[in-house]
Amino acid sequence: MKSRTHKILMITVLLVVCVGLLTTVSAKYVGTGFSHDISDDKYDGMTANEILDKYNNTTCHVEETAVCTKVVDGDTIYLDNGEKIRFADVNAPERGVKGYNASKKFVKKLCLDKEVSLDIDDEQPHDKYGRTVAVVIVDNKNLNEMMLKEGLVEVDQFPSEFNAYDWL
Repeated sequence: MKSRTHKILMITVLLVVCVGLLTTVSAKYVGTGFSHDISDDKYDGMTANEILDKYNNTTCHVEETAVCTKVVDGDTIYLDNGEKIRFADVNAPERGVKGYNASKKFVKKLCLDKEVSLDIDDEQPHDKYGRTVAVVIVDNKNLNEMMLKEGLVEVDQFPSEFNAYDWL
């Protein structure tokens, strides 16, 4: 009798764990829910230089330089040195949220397969996912600031050496 009760208990625990895992895996991360109405093709007719020319040089300090090899979304990129970068103090729409494609395409146009520089956040150099938190600098321009001014991201002020409100 004890053996049968023990088996039933073990199966119940196993089922609860499996259901919990399935629920976690299937839950879609939506971030803050930030979205925008900028069309996906807004920047298609512009070159990267035309966009960059609209902005002043940054006062951020270059701490590291590498080539962007992948754009995950509007606030996360990969570098050729293996680092995954999370843009400091801004938040872009997540996959499946209105504005995701426009924000991602903007970052691709300015970063993908190009050399970028970083000003790494001294107060929070890594986020909870292990990504390096930084201002991304393209041609001596603060990409985080440009995206904020273009309306492609929102301010996401967490403990940081930067103040995104100063960029507005």
